Amino acid sequence: MRHFKDIKIAVAIVMEQEMTCDLLLSLTHTSCKIADFFHHESTCFWYYNPDPGKCKTQLLKAAVFEDYRICIDYLLWVNGSRPISLQSVRNIVEAAEEKSIGGLIIEEQSDLFLLDMKSAREYCCKYPEENWFPDGSFQSFCLQFKQAGCNIEYISSPPTESGSRVQEYHLPREVNFLPNFTSSTSPKNKVYTITLNILNSIKELLAKKAIAIYGAGSVCRLLLPLIREKVRIIVDKSPELQGKDVEGFPVSPPEELKDLLEKIDVILITPLGKEEEINIYLQELLGDRYESVQVMGLNKNVKPTEQRETLYSDDSNFQVEELLKQSISQPEKTRKRELTKRGVLYVGFPCNIRCKFCYYAYSPSKEWHSIKECKRDAHLYRYSFNNERVDITGGEPTIYPHIFELLDYCKEINLIPTLITNMQVLENLEKVKQFKEHGVYDFLCSIHALGDRYDLLTQKKGAWSKLVRAVENLQDCAMKWRVNCTMTETNRPQLQKIAKISYKNGARAINFINYNPFYEWAQKMDIDFQSTHSDIQPYLKEALDYCDEVGLEANVRYYPFCKMKGHEDKCYNYSQLSYDPHEWDFCSWWSDKTCNPSDKISEDLMKLMENEEDFRLFIAQKVKNQGFCQGDACRFCAAGFICDGFTNQYVNRFGMEEMEPYEGKVILDPKWFINNQEKVIDK
Repeated sequence: MRHFKDIKIAVAIVMEQEMTCDLLLSLTHTSCKIADFFHHESTCFWYYNPDPGKCKTQLLKAAVFEDYRICIDYLLWVNGSRPISLQSVRNIVEAAEEKSIGGLIIEEQSDLFLLDMKSAREYCCKYPEENWFPDGSFQSFCLQFKQAGCNIEYISSPPTESGSRVQEYHLPREVNFLPNFTSSTSPKNKVYTITLNILNSIKELLAKKAIAIYGAGSVCRLLLPLIREKVRIIVDKSPELQGKDVEGFPVSPPEELKDLLEKIDVILITPLGKEEEINIYLQELLGDRYESVQVMGLNKNVKPTEQRETLYSDDSNFQVEELLKQSISQPEKTRKRELTKRGVLYVGFPCNIRCKFCYYAYSPSKEWHSIKECKRDAHLYRYSFNNERVDITGGEPTIYPHIFELLDYCKEINLIPTLITNMQVLENLEKVKQFKEHGVYDFLCSIHALGDRYDLLTQKKGAWSKLVRAVENLQDCAMKWRVNCTMTETNRPQLQKIAKISYKNGARAINFINYNPFYEWAQKMDIDFQSTHSDIQPYLKEALDYCDEVGLEANVRYYPFCKMKGHEDKCYNYSQLSYDPHEWDFCSWWSDKTCNPSDKISEDLMKLMENEEDFRLFIAQKVKNQGFCQGDACRFCAAGFICDGFTNQYVNRFGMEEMEPYEGKVILDPKWFINNQEKVIDK
């Protein structure tokens, strides 16, 4: 039998009267006890309707949606608003677990009905909604349930025992849910585990004659007892640390490395997660002499001894004025907010570069989808979901073998395509012309850094030079284009310059995307390019201030509202994405009929949808529930309902101390801030 803490219960209360204050207090007390004893996401909801069939049908529908949102184990029906004991609930759940009953258990004395959620799903799929409760009674339900081939068992009742918060979003909305007072997350301390790679690095260090340590923090202090005899100098860029004593070594400024460089075998970078940034700084500091010394971190050689990565210099060959070939005109904009009618079509995951932060870097699938599959998806978007536009992505769609056939088909069905691209193929002017001839409306271009830092992040030498030529070609062909920029530790000092380059070369909008460690990334703690929100915040503000100054539409994806104060109108968490015409329609994105790498919505669940806008917000809350954390500060924040919070991996690595909650009345409208943003109109 599973532990009770692992069992998720949904309690559906069939009300016999309108809710009263005394009754609500009693139900809240019961709900808290259930959530405390069983899984903390166990939930309780009620509904009153004089029509018993309508009442029970709406409650069952609510349970089906909740099961999709949080994966319920059992649905507990309470027939009437009489108090129920935790012991009764425990008894009926225990019976279900021990006997492995995959159907319905009825506790006779207390009139409780425990329904295995898998059986409930199958029942709802088998019968139309209006026939779930044929005459409105549980008796008719039980009879039909048994006729469907499901198990029903009766058990006896044990002795009865004595004795402004962030809102969740549930469907149907007319069913009332009690709040879950148990926080689903707790901040975790930042913990670094010394791995085998680190131990191997220490062995390598012990073989050196002279070591310089960069970074006078806790890792440095931990290593000193092991390598003390080899250490010649400890340096740190922080003025607060310079001059202080670390285990007998005075901390020096990094400039002093220049005088000792000939006597040093290796520079060891000890700040974990900042190896690339510090390596860039050392290269700029040491100049040509940088080649004469090995630079390493604790889990890798930052600069391989045989062939080092080309690093960024602020004297980038990308000069704004040199590329500017067309006058900058402001596109027409609007503050009107409607649900997006744009789908996303994946052609497969092969790519011609390998961005370090790619969501699909660890994806086992590296094959193209067939043209038949892609056309089927396009047809589905246009005619089943009434989408008017589609983002074609991958992998890299410009190298998809059937891309022009797919574009022609989109044109045939009047589905306007955008290509999401790394621009490498677009260095070829004839290719750009060809894409335009086949109906590409615009390109959404990835500019994740500038100069050599771009080559570093994409792990491909010469990639930046190709991107520069691609921008020139877009201008020569008068092609519309927009920009995606994923914010990392490596590129955060460049955010404003990326915005300037984008605007001055005709980009219609720029999206600053918070790095979300989803999929296989979610379990990794040593992501060297990941930055804290607080470290990115000042650079992002600088970039957004510039965008406001010149009138460039800027959007920030998946970033906590409290780190965007002053620019909240540009902040798009999952609850806001449905109102951005350049973002994807959740209904088609999660459709179980497409090739998209997303959690799927079954067709049966889609049939229960009564209001598309509510359903999209419900899906946003499901994603938030699965991949993000909200701590105690978030749960009492005025923006907590419309904000995702921090990703689970981020909280595990960095904690939640950065949160700066808003005061005031809880904001329930996801468009509250973004209503004030001017967005580009596509024609």
